[in-house]
Amino acid sequence: MPLVDVLQSIADKANHDLDSVNDFYEHSKVVWNSFEKYVKTGHTLSLTNAATGTTIDETGLLALGTKYTAEYLATFTFRQFVSTFESFFFAFFHRLLQHNPWSYARSQLDFDTVLKAKDRDEIISVVLLKQLNDLKYENIRDWFAELNKAVKLGTPTEDESDSLAELKATRDILEHNAGIVNATYTRKAGKKARYAVGDRIEIDDAYHLSSWRLIKKVVTDLTTSARTKLS
Repeated sequence: MPLVDVLQSIADKANHDLDSVNDFYEHSKVVWNSFEKYVKTGHTLSLTNAATGTTIDETGLLALGTKYTAEYLATFTFRQFVSTFESFFFAFFHRLLQHNPWSYARSQLDFDTVLKAKDRDEIISVVLLKQLNDLKYENIRDWFAELNKAVKLGTPTEDESDSLAELKATRDILEHNAGIVNATYTRKAGKKARYAVGDRIEIDDAYHLSSWRLIKKVVTDLTTSARTKLS
């Protein structure tokens, strides 16, 4: 398959996954709204969680709807947006580098890698994957700097890169620090930081939607630029 088609396939999968997660978020809110209407018409229920032993009725469950949506549903789907972008970026970058590995030739080759590989292409792939795995732990701005050293795509803009850095910093705090902002967040988010140390991160509808839109745009722009350059 031509490289441009491979890259488009990687982007198509990312966009499909992003859309599916956004649909899940919106559909779940519809279910909660429908449940509220269900209760207002006089319906009742009693539910016991066999694992925790907690029993709740329709009034108690309805009261938890806002908390569940804001604290669990929004944060889960937001984290999926960022994880999907990360998977897209490194699959995209890896495939570009396989096409032109000389642009990223900077590692010493491990002899064990040579012995275990079946051919030259596998050696190149393994070495590139190791280098890209190391890059994952750097600031997202460095991701794009490295990408543009290898293949100058001219996208995203500096502002978009800074915004993506803040998204990833937010995801990392939700993932690794229970949503409580620390100095790592402010350093990674830079001038786009939305919180101070000690604040608790909240994912409201506006931020949730703008994050999804930004990631979709960058996926599309990177792919379009690559197709144009490679064609």
